[in-house]
Amino acid sequence: MLITLGAEDELSEIVGRRLISEHAPGLQIIDTIGLQGNRQLRQQLRRLNQIAIYRHPVLVLTDLDRPQSCPPELLREWTQSRAISPNLLLRVAVLEIESWLLADRQGVAGWLSLAVNQVPSDPESILDPKRTLIELAGRSRNRALREAIVPRRGAGTHHTGPGYNESVGEYAINLWNTEVARSNAPSLDRAIMRIGELASTMLP
Repeated sequence: MLITLGAEDELSEIVGRRLISEHAPGLQIIDTIGLQGNRQLRQQLRRLNQIAIYRHPVLVLTDLDRPQSCPPELLREWTQSRAISPNLLLRVAVLEIESWLLADRQGVAGWLSLAVNQVPSDPESILDPKRTLIELAGRSRNRALREAIVPRRGAGTHHTGPGYNESVGEYAINLWNTEVARSNAPSLDRAIMRIGELASTMLP
């Protein structure tokens, strides 16, 4: 069974692919749509819904971003009372996709050569998970990871290092334990459950 993946950036695509391969291995990703930010992905929702209605299932991953909001509120904003196909699965990471990666505390600690108590225990309460991940990488004894993930001096607080997506993506693919992470990130747990439910209804 084919599935289309909608993601707002490269790292979200990597996470989406990992979740599908691990928790819905019978689904084959045929296309990825988006990768140019939250707003552009939202503009693609009608197209994605049409794919879900007439062709095959669609998984859309986006970030909540706003700490004062909640996933149901964001979903209402995106759908605006439109009829959404049950085969379009729209899941929201609280607050960013990095929260889901940080939720595997032991995995992050081992990857960055840090003590596990340096990794926050409640990743979905962090106001800026990406910044937190960058700060953790800045403490790493692994020089290659520090240089890849931490932005160069003077780059600004909203920037990342030159190898951020590649390095964090490799962690997401090879080291991230989704079963451990889901127990520490409720929005990830809900996403995994819904992906499994979708696969069970679509596959023989």
